[in-house]
Amino acid sequence: MGVFKRTRKNNNGKKTDFWYIRYSVNNVIKWEAVGKIPTVSKDIANALLAERKKQIRMGQLDMHRKDIPTLKDFSPEFVNYQKDIKQNRSWKKDEAHMNTFNKIFGNKKLTEISVVDIDNYKHKRVKQVKEATVNRELSALRKLLNLAKKMKLFYGENTVSESGLFKSESQRMRVLTQDEEYRLLNSSSPHLVPIIRMALLSGMRLSEILTLQWTDVNLDTNLITIRAEISKSKRSRRIPISKTLRKLLVEQKMKNYKSGHVFVTHLGVPYSPNNPSALKRAFTTARRKAGIEDFRFHDLRHTAATRMAENGANIVAVKEILGHADIRTTMKYFHPGDSLTKAVEILANFN
Repeated sequence: MGVFKRTRKNNNGKKTDFWYIRYSVNNVIKWEAVGKIPTVSKDIANALLAERKKQIRMGQLDMHRKDIPTLKDFSPEFVNYQKDIKQNRSWKKDEAHMNTFNKIFGNKKLTEISVVDIDNYKHKRVKQVKEATVNRELSALRKLLNLAKKMKLFYGENTVSESGLFKSESQRMRVLTQDEEYRLLNSSSPHLVPIIRMALLSGMRLSEILTLQWTDVNLDTNLITIRAEISKSKRSRRIPISKTLRKLLVEQKMKNYKSGHVFVTHLGVPYSPNNPSALKRAFTTARRKAGIEDFRFHDLRHTAATRMAENGANIVAVKEILGHADIRTTMKYFHPGDSLTKAVEILANFN
């Protein structure tokens, strides 16, 4: 890229100097005349080059390329990528989110979905659903646009990233009290009770619990292995089995000895981890019956993590049990103030 002076020869043979700018769009070199010298200054040529650079970053110079797909055309490829290549268990949710966006932006090329479009979507959508839901939808669209950039289908800025998501409520952590746990278990169906207790005693995700097989459970070494293919982080990990958890697993083994899965439905068949809606409905019914507000199944995992942290568990150990890729995720369960106080008290004991 740069600004260059080039001489052009007119029909009458007279030569005239022009300022030109040169830049690259999708690996194609383009020359653009700015104007005659000295009518047009080099500063003006530099200003136009800066504008073209900005347009390239925003993808605005790609707009008329015929090979840029519309959102509707590219959505199936994105969903298949999430399903087959990334092997993301939430690909059905991505598909549902794309169906939502296709009703609005489906006929637009990917480079035609502007920041203003995203801003307007957020403004209207948040009147219908919670901010967290809008964030999940937009996160799916952001992944789609990043994939399109990776495949060099367009070179613009990701407009979802430019617009931004709503401020996350990641600090929201609903933890079950002992009284609420008692009420919840007493309000749950016989097949739901051991699954709730499993979550509280292991910190496992719902999908991990529903796909747990007896070959993953070693009662001799008291270890549960979470296979990489069912782990969110795509990494295997091991969870020690406590005495209480061992008793629960032995009871399940006695009930489900004919099944390869640790937990089965009341019909004796394995749960579907990709569509746990029936179990979630049973959990919602039990929660309402117990009079517990604002509590999701995933909060059982938060409860397990919080209980470990508050009772002196090592942060690295908690990280490994939960399967967090980044220890910063685990740190939200620990309270630095308490740890700092305990740390200096330890030092005091040496004097």
